[in-house]
Amino acid sequence: MITPTIRHFTEADIPQRTALLREQRFRANLTDFAVVSSDEALVVNQTRTIEGEHRVKRMYAMCHPDGRTLGFAWITSIDWRSRSCELSFGVLPQYRGGYGAAAVAAMHRYIREELNMLTVINQVLVHNTMLVSAEGLAEQAQVRCSHDSFTAGEWRSSCYWTQDAEDYERSVAEHEERRRAIAARIRAGAGSAS
Repeated sequence: MITPTIRHFTEADIPQRTALLREQRFRANLTDFAVVSSDEALVVNQTRTIEGEHRVKRMYAMCHPDGRTLGFAWITSIDWRSRSCELSFGVLPQYRGGYGAAAVAAMHRYIREELNMLTVINQVLVHNTMLVSAEGLAEQAQVRCSHDSFTAGEWRSSCYWTQDAEDYERSVAEHEERRRAIAARIRAGAGSAS
């Protein structure tokens, strides 16, 4: 299993992130900001974030250990005093399988271990099942907001939930237990085949 790395977003990343913001499946899961903005406006917005908005917003590249960019993450609504933020991310289309999930997990670790955040606010549009199933989203949601975001030409509902440090530790332990169980089944199957 790979362990992705997280690095700060740079101006060199802007063209690839802009292309992601324009990708049809991804943009159906955002507000229409990227759809109605020109390329120049998107470049200006991303450059402004890099140069002067670190107090309230930060952008990152999620990378394969060999340096390939797997996607991007950004934290907003940063409250340094209460150690909370909102996390958003976009995985490049070719990595939306295993690498993408590993990259998102790496970003959650980074937020906890490097930025020392206690609470992360998550928001997902209810039709967005690129990373979480509809059933999983319904289980996690603490709040459902009807007509929360206007995207792809219509109002969409969103699910919100927070994840505090205890929730994070529990999810890491559950993931590790699932990984161990799968590995044990594979080993058991390989042993019976020989």
